[in-house]
Amino acid sequence: MRLKSIDYAQLQGTDREWMLEGLTLGQMNLIVGKNATGKTRVLNVINGLGKLVSGRQKPSELTTGAYRTTFEHEGRLLHYTLDIHERKVVTEEFRDGERTLLRRAVGGVGEIFHEKEKKMQEFQTPETEAAVVARRDTIQHRFLEPLGEWGGRVRHYEFGDKMGRGHIALLVKGALEPDPTDVNAVIALFRKGVKDFPDRFAESVKNDMNRIGYLIEQVGVMAPTDVTVPIPLGAPLEPLILFVKERDLPCLTQQTDMSQGMFRALSVIIHLNYATIAMLPSAVLVDDIGEGLDFERSCKLIDLLRDRAHDTMVQLILSTNDRFVMNEVPLAEWSILRRKAGHVRVLNQENSGAMFEEFRFTGLSNFSLFEMDFAGDPAVEEAVAHE
Repeated sequence: MRLKSIDYAQLQGTDREWMLEGLTLGQMNLIVGKNATGKTRVLNVINGLGKLVSGRQKPSELTTGAYRTTFEHEGRLLHYTLDIHERKVVTEEFRDGERTLLRRAVGGVGEIFHEKEKKMQEFQTPETEAAVVARRDTIQHRFLEPLGEWGGRVRHYEFGDKMGRGHIALLVKGALEPDPTDVNAVIALFRKGVKDFPDRFAESVKNDMNRIGYLIEQVGVMAPTDVTVPIPLGAPLEPLILFVKERDLPCLTQQTDMSQGMFRALSVIIHLNYATIAMLPSAVLVDDIGEGLDFERSCKLIDLLRDRAHDTMVQLILSTNDRFVMNEVPLAEWSILRRKAGHVRVLNQENSGAMFEEFRFTGLSNFSLFEMDFAGDPAVEEAVAHE
């Protein structure tokens, strides 16, 4: 299951209206654009859609939002539409090709295909809930399973953030398993990876760190030696943090002593390894990829992510305005955001082939397409409009 296209709108008709138009996606994707064009927001929209269709978030938690999406699944196109207004679902539809399998309108009343009876049947779902979640049933409505599974397997990482560096794990006997989607639960997720895949998880993380230029001999967890954690009297808690053993240092490097760039890389590699080894993700979203890394390591991390996504058929969606990243990712994988007021238009090779072809003949680096604002050239815009 792969997200093929998405249009989105919220707060329509108000002075806060924001719309995304024409985002088409392949297996590998790079979202680029100037500051404030909406790169982070686009990834948030995709992640939010994943939460809605998997039941991790309810429509009642959103004021407004209108999604128009197409997914590719086993050679077929699945279309899903969801409109939320004033915290209620006003329109929802799911189609397999041209065949409508679910539709509902205001009031929650609608029709859904019953696979056992081989016909459409009436239903009513609360307006505050998504029908694709409330009606999910592996016997009566199996066609909803791929959408729900896709949503539950979306992984969203903000590389420009601390990626859990400031968090310390408190080991509690009988505690719940860590949420693989929680970027701050990196220590607990590392321990779970070692437990679930003792023969290869830590080794894979170590090898990936070496591949991007951090030469380490070991990675693991330990009790912090220089951090005091207040623990309630008698509580069965044990504080833990991550560490690496660098080849050229005699001591262990605790996460509190790692550079921000090194820890971000370690964190995303831990999450990526668990997701791919456990065969969990359908889409991995990384915002501000390369932030805080030097040229060489940034490029190597991009190559690692792209190779891992290719090998596991994970859909990879990155965002950046970093020149190193842009020059490392082929233009065929680019989606350029152009914002005018609250309307974001997407230019890519699929809908703006003439522009990309014209730039290719300049012989310039990929970053020049962004730096020279080639996509904003009036002559190019006119050519795109007539394409």
